[in-house]
Amino acid sequence: MAIATIADMIIQPHKFAEYTIKRTTEKSKLVRSGVATSDERISRLINGTPKGGHLIQLPYFKPLEGEDEVFGEYELEPEGIGTGSEYATILVRQKAWGDTDLAQVYGGADPMAAIGNLTSDWWIIREQAVMQSTLKGVFGDALSAHILDVSGEVTDNYIDVDTTLDAKNLMGDAYDKLGLVFMHSATYTQLQKQQQITTEYDSDLKIEISYYLGYMVIVDDGMPVLGGIYDTYFLGKGCFARDDGMLQGLVGYEIDRNKLGAENYLINRRCLIIHPRGISFNPLATFGTQANGKPRKYARNVDLANPENWTLAEDLKNIPMVCLRHKLHSSKTTPVTEYLKALTVASAAGAASGTTKVTITEDKLEESNTYVYKVGKRLSTPLINEICNEDAGYTAWDGTVDIESAKGSKILIVEVDASGKAKAAGVSAVTVKE
Repeated sequence: MAIATIADMIIQPHKFAEYTIKRTTEKSKLVRSGVATSDERISRLINGTPKGGHLIQLPYFKPLEGEDEVFGEYELEPEGIGTGSEYATILVRQKAWGDTDLAQVYGGADPMAAIGNLTSDWWIIREQAVMQSTLKGVFGDALSAHILDVSGEVTDNYIDVDTTLDAKNLMGDAYDKLGLVFMHSATYTQLQKQQQITTEYDSDLKIEISYYLGYMVIVDDGMPVLGGIYDTYFLGKGCFARDDGMLQGLVGYEIDRNKLGAENYLINRRCLIIHPRGISFNPLATFGTQANGKPRKYARNVDLANPENWTLAEDLKNIPMVCLRHKLHSSKTTPVTEYLKALTVASAAGAASGTTKVTITEDKLEESNTYVYKVGKRLSTPLINEICNEDAGYTAWDGTVDIESAKGSKILIVEVDASGKAKAAGVSAVTVKE
């Protein structure tokens, strides 16, 4: 049977572009964590911008200020609600793929969906690079007050729980807005050695998601590193605006063919903003020249990483972004001597409908230890000595009785000491008696 090519496929450009953007949004950790949010009004601003335009203006309301007034003392004097605006630069990015680039998906039942998945995965990586460049730029000057630099300290100059909490404290009582962390793979590995990384399995997307102290983790080796000093970024919900649109006169998706070379091309263009809220892009910024000598119209990642292109527009406390500048370890670091042991957990159908029979291969670490469990679709093992009791959502288990569960769930078994501290844990998919 002949292999299909791009030219053989019946592709509806609008639906393909819509699918790619939708799938990219669904799989993006930036969106799933709540760090990047969308607003249809911003998309309409992008759509209303003519080809060649690269700026849109984003209005915002300033926080309400002033003291309350005691009733009856005098006539109320209403105060106005302050407003402001900031500039965001429109990013216009494009990519072309040939038949050979996409050959691996042609034989599937739905090659168009497969190609859409491939392109969405590619765009997710590129969006992370955009955000990483933007963060490098804004922390260069505009957000310099939100940098905790411990790299010059004699001992506590590395990333750990203490320095992370100190960095979080730069947000004051707005610390709870933080929800995601960008880090270098070397930093990630160091935190794994400290037993500070936990993982959860997302059964919908079929991927594992890592967390550090409750912050969703994105690992990116494009993070700034200089002389053994690393930057780690902690970001809050809604701190970035992420919206797609299409400039007037620009085509987002098309197929082209090189007849002489018998090659087909799939071309995908996106017009989007990934903009840090509360910070304004320099409307006078220039982006260098193209190969033909003409001025470049749209920002590159290197332009986003330029601190001169960013200025503070709102109060610092309203911008949930923090940078921890650190080394990986210190000569005075106390070694970790206790680790969470692994339990081999197995599940079989229970005696009654809706139950599962769980067995554990290993003996208890201490005879006085007991077991607790959780059932769900997204479970992560606790940290060593983490309290696992009823208040933490666990249920006591005697090690033998069948456990109520549901098809498609997972079960987490934790061995705890007399104080409820986790000493060993394991996770298994559940088999349920139907």
